[in-house]
Order: sequence, then C-alpha cells, then structure tokens
Amino acid sequence: MFENQTVNFILVMLGLVFIWVFALRINTRAAHTLVQRVASQQSCIRQYEDVRQLCRAVHYLHPTLHAGIDYVVNKTSPEQKPYIQEWFHTNIPQPKPEELEQALQAISGVDPVKDHAALRLKEYPSVGDQLDAAYKARLGDNKEQIRLDNLITRVKEKYPKSDSSL
Repeated sequence: MFENQTVNFILVMLGLVFIWVFALRINTRAAHTLVQRVASQQSCIRQYEDVRQLCRAVHYLHPTLHAGIDYVVNKTSPEQKPYIQEWFHTNIPQPKPEELEQALQAISGVDPVKDHAALRLKEYPSVGDQLDAAYKARLGDNKEQIRLDNLITRVKEKYPKSDSSL
C-alpha cells in the first residue's frame, strides 16, 4: 500500500509537527506566566506607594530594568516594608540594601504631587475602556477611540513630563 520512503517521510513530518507544537506550547506558557507576573507587579505598585518608591529606586539605579520582567517586588501586608523578592536579570547584580537606600534618598526630592506619572494615572481612562475603544475602532466605529485619545492628550498636556521625573 505505502512505500517505505513514503511512510518514513510521513513519520518525519509528524515528528517535526509534534516538536513545533511542543515548542509553541512551551513559549505560550512562558508568555502567559510573564504577563501574569507583570500584571501582578503593576497591581502591587498601584496599591502601595512604598512599593512604587522602591521600583523607582531600582529604576534610578538601573533605568533599563522593569518590575515584573527583570525583578519582582513584594509586600505581603500594609505594615511590612517592600522588598525585592526575585531578581531575574543575570547581567546586572541585584542592588544592595544600602544602594537602594541611597537611591530612595536621591529620588525623595521628587514631589509625588508633582510626579506626572502619578497625576496622569488618576485621570487616564481605564485600560479596559481603552481596549474596548480599540476593539470598536478595529470594527470601524472609531468615535470612542477618538474621544479617549483626546482625553489622554489633554491629560498629558495638563501634566507634562519634567526633568525631575523618573
């Protein structure tokens, strides 16, 4: 019925497809885990001002690092001081507590009331509203997208970036 070469070819192709699907599944799981970790970090940063300050201190020391991707900051209770739970970046050593303390002192001169990012965050439309508007725009109704874009532009103009902002 089948020649030996045909069977071998089919088996090799099935093996390649299996390897490709397996690699794709591993990549998807890794991406999903990373997205969950970043979302969790953003939630923690928004909830606690001292966590946000610790992340700003790390950013002050290493501007290319990002919470949730290169490191994880944790705070298990409102009374507890935040700390770096995990450090994923292999080329840059984790900052020592004294380095973080110096960085916190260096950025303490930035008035949080004048911090453009914090002020903008309070007035920006929610991520859900922005995603909903983008979805509607892809379907051809861009009125909501235009309204949100105008709102974001007004907020950015109201709270411009300054040299003292991180």
